[in-house]
Amino acid sequence: MNIKRVDYFHVQCKRIEPFIIATSSTNIVNNILVKVIADENYGYGNACPNTVTNETPRSILKALKILSHELTGEDAKDLNWINERMDSIIKGNPSAKAGIDMALYDLQGKFKNVPVYKLLGEKKKKMLTDMTIGIMNQDAAVEHAVQYINRGFKALKIKIGLDKEKDIKRIKAVRDAVGEDIKLRVDANQGYDINTAIEVIKKIEALNIEYIEQPVKWDDLEGLSEVRMHSNIPIAADESVKSKDDALKIIEKECSDKINIKLMKCGGLTKAIEINTIAKNNGLKTMIGCFGENRVSITAGLHFALSQENVCYADLDSHFMLINDRTIGGFTFENGYLIPLKKIGFGVDVNIEEWGSMNF
Repeated sequence: MNIKRVDYFHVQCKRIEPFIIATSSTNIVNNILVKVIADENYGYGNACPNTVTNETPRSILKALKILSHELTGEDAKDLNWINERMDSIIKGNPSAKAGIDMALYDLQGKFKNVPVYKLLGEKKKKMLTDMTIGIMNQDAAVEHAVQYINRGFKALKIKIGLDKEKDIKRIKAVRDAVGEDIKLRVDANQGYDINTAIEVIKKIEALNIEYIEQPVKWDDLEGLSEVRMHSNIPIAADESVKSKDDALKIIEKECSDKINIKLMKCGGLTKAIEINTIAKNNGLKTMIGCFGENRVSITAGLHFALSQENVCYADLDSHFMLINDRTIGGFTFENGYLIPLKKIGFGVDVNIEEWGSMNF
């Protein structure tokens, strides 16, 4: 089963409302859908531009143009070799590589007539996901929280990092509104300095917070370690971990209790599994996260999580925030859980014609 062709399409979706975090604000998201054709079958993947890996739509399209040419004729079943080839062809560009990597998993699942999570070794039947509340005023945050709980979500992630006093009040207000049974997680997206992070943590530690994510700058591992030393809330590293080498540094410096793995940061499922294995072997639980992604890569993240016992948390919610995501299938949402469809591969489909496309 050799790669015959790699197609890629730049698509845009509007958000239901502007999404604000400590480092950015967006109301439109870009994705580059990837379609790998081998023999008479095909697989879908997705690449999402983001500020963490410094990839733009244009840089991803440029990388995919190079990779698609160089990978033509390669064995689509040899995923480790394909990943080695991609790294030898072009440096960086993990989101572009993730798009190809996940398309090959979709293709291989179809070739073997099984869902990808079974291909990888099924460990779970479903995955609880949180729903994220961006930075907004307190009343709006409470209103969003109640709406999400009424829709069936059992876990919420609250974005913080711009104003410590407003952050603390907003977290307390949401906890009061949703009660003690709802899981609460908070994410500062690098928004605090060390002292502010410690201060905020001390003031919210009685609110039963599952973890605080990336409280300080991604490259300040000493600062992250210091925050962890003073925190009774578990610390999760996100922007600090883009590769297995980053994971090893986090472990060596004892910076965090958990690692947020994102397919776009590390280059796809193959490398996500490597990072998760390193974390597991060193006693760190992991989560699967996302950027502004559509159902294709959200589904890929779900299949990864279902096949890895050590992935204990999921933040796979970006598709809920999009108005015109025309990728379909993959999973259903029931009572807070994402449940995969019992279809081969990822079980996703795409209507490119309705979207319009650019294939550079």
